Order: sequence, then structure tokens, then C-alpha cells
Amino acid sequence: MSTLSFVRRTLLIAVAAVVLAGCAGAPAPVAAPAVQGQALHVLVFRGGAAARLGHNHVLRAGDLRVEWAAAGPVLRFRLDALVVDPPELRAALGVDFASAVDADARAGTRANLLKALDAATHPEVAVRTLQQVGDGARRAVEAEITLHGQSRRQWFVVDVDGRRASGQVVVRQSDFGIQPFAVMGGLLAVQDALVVQFELVQP
Repeated sequence: MSTLSFVRRTLLIAVAAVVLAGCAGAPAPVAAPAVQGQALHVLVFRGGAAARLGHNHVLRAGDLRVEWAAAGPVLRFRLDALVVDPPELRAALGVDFASAVDADARAGTRANLLKALDAATHPEVAVRTLQQVGDGARRAVEAEITLHGQSRRQWFVVDVDGRRASGQVVVRQSDFGIQPFAVMGGLLAVQDALVVQFELVQP
């Protein structure tokens, strides 16, 4: 066996061990009553020198709760209710998410994610609308995002169609004091920047 083949085989075994180790004791997702057409997804991108051995991931907020305050919606969801890599979402996101992720890998990813986010100490994420600029179909919105016990203000664009609002925003984990997950000295990791996509329906 060549040195390169040996290193590659060793790396694959190590990655598998990390993922499978994370499966033990992972709490089950907490379901919440679904609102038709309402959702929040987080796109997580692979990184590191061995990124090709990993996967991009999509997370769904399984208990998304929305309050309609005077300034605009307030979103809340629990990290332990995140659903990792639902097959239907991966299929809808195209080739960059086309790789198959089995149940064991999803459980391992979820356990590692909750550990990296310190979900036991900071279980909830909140996004509170502070102000909206414009009153047409496309608006600039400033919101306060609370994650990992820290709050940051951020602007993003929202499209409004009647009682529906949709948009996306880039969130950097490091802005909230989170060290993005990595193994083996960063050979396999996730990128700092996450894309948060949402669609809300006002009752």
C-alpha cells in the first residue's frame, strides 16, 4: 500500500469513528406543530483540506415559533429540535447536497453540532425584528440574533408577498463566540459562515 493510500484509509477510518462516536446518547428531535408553508433552514458548508471527504449539511428548525410583534416577527427555535439532513431537503438543494447521508451519519452530525454550539447551556436561538426600511415587496430589515448566549445586530433583505415573508442571511459562527466544528487539526471541518433561509406566514 502506498503512503498516500495509507493516509487516505487512516483518515477515512478516523472520520467514521468520530461520526459514529457522536451517535451515542443524541437526544431525539422535538417536534412542534407545523404552520403550512413556514420554515427555517440553515445551510452548513464543508471545509478543511479533506473537505471532499465530508458533506454539506442542511438543518431544519423542527420547533420554529413565531410571534408577530409591532416591529415585526420574533423567531425562536431550540437547537436540540434541529433536524439534520432531511432527505427531501437535500434533494431540493441540488448537486452540492446530492451525496447520500445515512441515519448513522445524521445522528453523528447532530451530536457533534449540539456539542459545538454548546446547546446544553444555550438551548435556544432567537431572532427579533428591530426595524424595517421600506413598505413594499422588498424590504431591508434589521434584526437582533441571539445565539450561544450572545446577541448581534444584522441587516438582511426580506421579500414580502401578502402575508408571506421570505429571505436569507449569512451568519458567522465566530461572531457569536462559536468555534466551528473541526477534527484532525482542521483536515475536516465546517465553514464559519452559515446561510439561514426562512419563510414565514402571518396568521
